[in-house]
Amino acid sequence: MDNPLGPTDWQFVTLQLPVPDVREARTYDRDVLGFKVAWVYEEECGAVYHGATEVFFSREEGEIRPPPWNFVHVENAAALLAIYRERDVTIIEEIESHPRGMREFTIEDNSGHRFRIGHSEGPVVTSTVASSGRGPRKGGSREGRG
Repeated sequence: MDNPLGPTDWQFVTLQLPVPDVREARTYDRDVLGFKVAWVYEEECGAVYHGATEVFFSREEGEIRPPPWNFVHVENAAALLAIYRERDVTIIEEIESHPRGMREFTIEDNSGHRFRIGHSEGPVVTSTVASSGRGPRKGGSREGRG
């Protein structure tokens, strides 16, 4: 399959999350959320990945003020929610369908970071066409991102 992205298009985003303990965050994400360990550098930083998503941890002292939300697209949100329930992951918001064409739920990890996890239930229909002239985006699908 050809890469639909141009040479200057953003290809993906790696989250950088502050955590009080890099090894503890890595272990939680591996054992509970199902990530694989990419690498760890001493106690200062490290990374895990799940599919095409990578999360970079950096050790921070003092109060951690996590970003309010991180959105994760999956193929089947309900299936992942069932796995996370079995692993006693903290569910902040139950799975729900939204008018914007997404079915999603929200979890909180052991460092207080929140992840809204969902999949597309169809195209996002807007009342105005984006300035790019490409028309409405299809939520949750890389092929349809405009």
